Amino acid sequence: MTMRMLLKMACLLALWVTPMVATAGPCRLIDPSTCPRTSDLVRASGFAQALGHFTGDGKASYFKSDKSISSQALDGLQGPAQNAVPLADQRYLFAACPSRDCGGSAVAVILNEYGQIEGLAFSSFHCDDICDNRRYLDIYMRKDGQDATVLSALKQWATGDELRKTLWHPEADNGLDQRMDVHLLP
Repeated sequence: MTMRMLLKMACLLALWVTPMVATAGPCRLIDPSTCPRTSDLVRASGFAQALGHFTGDGKASYFKSDKSISSQALDGLQGPAQNAVPLADQRYLFAACPSRDCGGSAVAVILNEYGQIEGLAFSSFHCDDICDNRRYLDIYMRKDGQDATVLSALKQWATGDELRKTLWHPEADNGLDQRMDVHLLP
């Protein structure tokens, strides 16, 4: 066979195989339904900026002492890939735990159908100099965007079996309902 003939066969084979290969489009922040996993969302163009805009300049000590809320959220969302959870009203919950460990530490974010952040939650042990031995839940929402459905979904995520199974010491959850705070952002 000549080289030309081999090249033609290769091209025909490529044309025949290409339509059979399903290719997923890129995850786009403006359409969270295109993001099948949390790791896809974290890598989406504009997500880190949107998170920083949502949280502002606030600092906290969830996973690390006195770090920006947005950097701790990004740290927590970059752990093992978890599937996005579609919610009612075309909202999506994305959650993950820090890549270095779970043990009950995790982050969840809820986006609406347009990719706007409606809520952010931290399941943590409030780590300043050392970490507490009790788990806390801190939820962030906009003052003008409070929504009982978003709040309920974040609480269900934090108290659900999937996250609780990651706890190293189940007694860390005793009295968790007394350690849930909702922080309202301007």
